[in-house]
Amino acid sequence: MAATFLVSAMVFCLLGVAATAIYVALYGNRLIEERLNDLALKIRTVQGTDLDALDAAENETLGRLLFQWAARKFPAPKPDTPAGEKLSRLLVQAGFSRSIDNQIFQVSRICAIVVGAIIGIVSAWLTSHGILVWAIAGAVLGYVGPSYYLARRARSRQNEIARQLSDVLDLLVVCVEAGLGLFEAIRIVGNETERQQQAIGRELSLVAGEISAGASLGQALRGLAERTAVEDIKPLAATLIQSEQLGAQMAPALRASSDALRTRRRLRAEEAAQKTTVKILFPLVLFVLPAMIMVIVGPAIIQIIGTLTR
Repeated sequence: MAATFLVSAMVFCLLGVAATAIYVALYGNRLIEERLNDLALKIRTVQGTDLDALDAAENETLGRLLFQWAARKFPAPKPDTPAGEKLSRLLVQAGFSRSIDNQIFQVSRICAIVVGAIIGIVSAWLTSHGILVWAIAGAVLGYVGPSYYLARRARSRQNEIARQLSDVLDLLVVCVEAGLGLFEAIRIVGNETERQQQAIGRELSLVAGEISAGASLGQALRGLAERTAVEDIKPLAATLIQSEQLGAQMAPALRASSDALRTRRRLRAEEAAQKTTVKILFPLVLFVLPAMIMVIVGPAIIQIIGTLTR
């Protein structure tokens, strides 16, 4: 009974401290912020500047204020550090290319850790087990969960882009053979595939945007290979860059790349089919074989036991 009361008191105190911290962080300096906003309004009025930024600041929701407070308290790793570079690369591969996504991921991880620890404490209170062990386990799961989700999303997006690449190459071949340049073909195919909500369409649109901004085709294709981290895009980019440098026609290069891509996909499918015979062996031995032995040998064993016990 005493342990139950102690756990309840700890949970209540934890929630009280969290609520107090949130209140102080959001409304503790409210008077100073209001004075600064009034001063900024007077300055903008005198200078004749636009007040849209101030209106947006005044209309901030509670969630945005809470996110800004958490972002200040728990900053994301810097991009120039190994951890920050790895996180940025993983976010881009998963499809999160905004600059604020690093901070969003960091805040989400902190929230997951806190929620996991609270769930662990509640589970320990319900099961009457060690509170510390359950809290640590919940915090660890909260820390690992967002990273696992991000890595799985990145792998899923890479597989999706790899599946869509051969069809996109066929469309590029058709456009180039119709008389369009490679840049126009990439732009048109990128817009069309992006309109159909395909992951590779967004990447092709980014390539077209980089070329329009002044980057060369080689730089844009290298950026595409780095962003997606798809193995099939790297040889394609190398082939197109070499064709551009040598002045060769793009249509034969694209067609050869498309044929090579289909050949690699067929070989991978055959390899996966060959691996299934080995992978299926373990479920057969662990689950199917014992059941078959029980069905075949079970009646005979029952008869033998019945004969011996008479």
